[in-house]
Amino acid sequence: MRLQGKTAIITGGTTGIGRASAVLFAREGAQVILTDWRTDRSSAALAEIAAAGGEATFVQCDVSLRADNERLIATCLERYGKVDILFCNAGRFLPKLITECSDEEIDTIFAVNVKALIYASRAAIPLMLAQGHGAILFDASIRGLGAQPGSPIYCASKGAAVLLARALALDYATAGIRVNALCPGIVDTPMLRWGASQEADPAAALASYSREQPMGRLATPEECAYVALWLVSDEASFITGVAMPVDGGLTAR
Repeated sequence: MRLQGKTAIITGGTTGIGRASAVLFAREGAQVILTDWRTDRSSAALAEIAAAGGEATFVQCDVSLRADNERLIATCLERYGKVDILFCNAGRFLPKLITECSDEEIDTIFAVNVKALIYASRAAIPLMLAQGHGAILFDASIRGLGAQPGSPIYCASKGAAVLLARALALDYATAGIRVNALCPGIVDTPMLRWGASQEADPAAALASYSREQPMGRLATPEECAYVALWLVSDEASFITGVAMPVDGGLTAR
């Protein structure tokens, strides 16, 4: 019960790494608020958390909107009286060359992958300052540490997420607020499978992703969730400003 008595907000908490983290955090004792911009995916996630013996609440939230982020933080405060953990996990992928991206697509990627982190942090930090503690985690991807061909806007947004985490970590290092970035590699999530579906041969694309990994396989969402759990727990009390790869050795090359 590493999060016993703590509250945890997880954006994008109904699928992939977010869902695995929501289940794990709840199992470890946290009262979880999970979000999605869609409501149809909430029931299955809540049922899985309940089956694991956890407590969770779903809040519909478009993280690209300032007002929705502020409402999310206010809901956690109203329901549980505090905000201990903020895991900004929601994200979007854009596998296009810069010359192929529309203005709308660029705006969407930065709204979801960058501005959402700013909005949520800006709403949560005053509460954490009043409490004297808090843990903030951004899902930033290894593409925030190094680029890949074919998705420059996505890479730029994740690089911004890494530096935002590091900057906030320095700003609040003496205030009891820790800020870190989780940097997953190639993870078998619905978003990855959507990306593969954009290829001419989706099955071959997934197979090639696995072959590219030093460990010869994709990561699971649960493997990333366990690292997220450690980073937001008191066991990582002296860890802040870190961009933690969970990539099976991919960035070691």
